[in-house]
Amino acid sequence: MAEPKKVRVCKKCSGFDVEELKGKVKTKDYSTGCIGQCISKRPDLAGKVYGFLNGELTVCDTKEEFFEKIAAIV
Repeated sequence: MAEPKKVRVCKKCSGFDVEELKGKVKTKDYSTGCIGQCISKRPDLAGKVYGFLNGELTVCDTKEEFFEKIAAIV
């Protein structure tokens, strides 16, 4: 059974350009695609940077803060 990805983000809704993960996170450690937390369903996430880190929804105010959390787990 494949180990789950450490980082899961949505190309459309996570609040940053997911291409920025390249070079920061190994390809095997992240995935992109719908994470079921669309802004239309979760207006409280508007303006935030978020995704699943180790299976837990993580919401940050800035991209830098989110990337620091990613760096701590990869």
